[in-house]
Amino acid sequence: MPPISLKEIVDDIADAVVSIDASEPPFKGFQSGVGPYGEPQLVKLIAAHLNRSPKYHGSAATRRSPDLLVPGEWAIEFKIVRPFGDNGKEA
Repeated sequence: MPPISLKEIVDDIADAVVSIDASEPPFKGFQSGVGPYGEPQLVKLIAAHLNRSPKYHGSAATRRSPDLLVPGEWAIEFKIVRPFGDNGKEA
């Protein structure tokens, strides 16, 4: 199988975030969507989503460093940007 390109992995992660945003239960007592998830919780859900695709062979895994590892392909660090809180006020 050919290597996973940067565009592919970025597109796959974006698709995962959109899917998680639409389908996961609310995090703790917050409104639904990916906004309230912490970095480790969101990256774990992204890895699980990627692993449902045969392209990743179930190998995408969360780590302390890097945040997401696709062995032999990609090591990715994530940073969560949250400009507003659940109440609509600036974070």
